[in-house]
Amino acid sequence: MSDKEKSRVTVIIMGEEYILRGSATSDDMHKVGHYLDRLMRTLSEKNIQMSKYKIAVLAALNLADELLKLKEEKTLYSGNQRERGVEDELV
Repeated sequence: MSDKEKSRVTVIIMGEEYILRGSATSDDMHKVGHYLDRLMRTLSEKNIQMSKYKIAVLAALNLADELLKLKEEKTLYSGNQRERGVEDELV
């Protein structure tokens, strides 16, 4: 999608409506919104007295942790592939 062809979707997160615009597909943006809504609702159920703001920060911390772990796994995996070289390829 070019810069001019941005998808626009409305998602509901924790009862609040948000309009998302981006180059991702509408379906992908809905998935992201739904994922965040589920995460925040789960966190709010475990932390009943916490404000929505603090739940959002906690969700951001959880997502950052997931992202960093995936990046680390990718780096480790990529490094292992380079170390093994061609000898491990099936012929």
